[in-house]
Amino acid sequence: MAEVTFRLTEEQGYIEICIHDFAPPLLKEPDVKRLFSMSEFRECCFYPEKVADVLAVMPVKLDMENAPETFEEPMCFVIAQMRDAELEIELDESGMEVTAHCTMQEGGEGISLENIVKKLKEIGAVKGIDKDAIRAFHGRAQKERPGIRFAEIIAKGKPTGAGIESSFEYLVTPIQDRVLAPQKREDGTIDMHELGDIDSVEKGDHLMRRIPAQAGGNGYTIRGEALVSIAPDNVPFNVGDGTSTSPDDANLLIATCKGIPLKSKNGISVSEMLVLNNVDLTTGNVEYDGSIMVSGSVKGGMLVKATKDVIIYGFVESGMVEAGGNIVVQQGVIGREIDEDSDLDKDHFTSRLIAKNDISARYAQSAYMEAGRDIAVLSQLLHCHVIADHGVYVGEKGQKKSKLVGGIIKAGKEVSSGEIGSLSNAPMELDFSHRLLSIAEELSTTRKENIVKQELIQGLREALEELKAQQPTLELINHCKKIVNTISIVKEDLVSINLNEQSLNIKLNKLREGIRVTVYGRLYPGVEFTVCEQHHSILEERGNSVVRFNDSNMVFE
Repeated sequence: MAEVTFRLTEEQGYIEICIHDFAPPLLKEPDVKRLFSMSEFRECCFYPEKVADVLAVMPVKLDMENAPETFEEPMCFVIAQMRDAELEIELDESGMEVTAHCTMQEGGEGISLENIVKKLKEIGAVKGIDKDAIRAFHGRAQKERPGIRFAEIIAKGKPTGAGIESSFEYLVTPIQDRVLAPQKREDGTIDMHELGDIDSVEKGDHLMRRIPAQAGGNGYTIRGEALVSIAPDNVPFNVGDGTSTSPDDANLLIATCKGIPLKSKNGISVSEMLVLNNVDLTTGNVEYDGSIMVSGSVKGGMLVKATKDVIIYGFVESGMVEAGGNIVVQQGVIGREIDEDSDLDKDHFTSRLIAKNDISARYAQSAYMEAGRDIAVLSQLLHCHVIADHGVYVGEKGQKKSKLVGGIIKAGKEVSSGEIGSLSNAPMELDFSHRLLSIAEELSTTRKENIVKQELIQGLREALEELKAQQPTLELINHCKKIVNTISIVKEDLVSINLNEQSLNIKLNKLREGIRVTVYGRLYPGVEFTVCEQHHSILEERGNSVVRFNDSNMVFE
């Protein structure tokens, strides 16, 4: 085989293969690669495409009689290149992160710690430099294979803290919270019947304090520029009836009249109520424009209806209660099923509670309850038909003994209880479809409206083009102007429709992702979950868990 050597040229670090003779056997491509891999330049960047140049000088057939033993000057061809390692230091646009990129040397010089420090100084990096990350990056640069490219983050600025949003502290106990907070006896046990004195407030009493939002910690960029944290905007009070912010303290909510404190989101209201002892045959049905407080109970077949809140300190015993605000039942809701074979709608039960806002009760059995927001029951929710636009909560958070058994529970987003289902594995359903379907229907209507508007614009444009082709007259010009004006108006409508469609899509996805069932104690077989077209059954008993739903599966956390 031909005598072959390799040498480094001074020009750009090229490596040449030098052929000194044509000794047999003839040099082939595998021979060139093998000889290079055995040379001192084997870690350099090899150019496979250059092998063809070497083989091109090889004779087709070796003439041994006329072939020279050696060449006066060897034939040399560039076959590889010696390359030093490449180091790039990249600072992101925000000035908060530095990434070091390394392309490993191929026969040349590697990178050093001094190179890295020098590059950091060049970009003005003075803070957030991670020495351990730099050492790890440098260590990797000593081990990787030639030509390999890799990157590591070696410095990070400090972002500002997120800050703390404003929060609210009740200075009185709203009536709804008293239902869910029974009194303790002297021996430390809980009295589920005694609720303590009825709390009322006087004009000028302090009701709620807002704890102002706080800024988070300050930060800095890689170049040492200070980043100042800004506190989030304060959440405003929900100033309800009978309340106002204090003239001396914008973070204090006070009563403007005497009455019963009622909780609302981020606020409180004070209700001057119609007060009754009981609602029975002696009073007849009661309808009132305002709030009603019943110190006793609502008896069988009686109706209590208020445009605002209804507070009942006793029981609802096969009675009907409707409120434009909240319904609070200090004791329990007791009903029965009228026809066991009928659908579990509101006409199926003797006790029916319907509130625009929240429903709170100590317990409920065989009743129909419908709330525009939440339904909260302290101990047991048994064999009821429940509809809540947001959540259904049985027991306090973490309470394992609260029970949700039987019936149909329709919640917009959340359900929680100590136990869900029963040891007998009796069937029951938790349905999260009604809000999803409502938003989906609204989204479908919006999309159809979008298509109609687009088709209208297209039709108007076509009509405009036809008119433009005609002989212009004053009447024709005015008609064209009207069409152009109409197109402009429809386009504005279309922008609004598109924004609404985007908003509904976000709302639908956020609601679907937020659906969950929290079980603090036991989840029994026989429970079925429904999310629109999806149906999931519990086949084995489970302990403390959170159930979520993705596109097609039920997931336990």
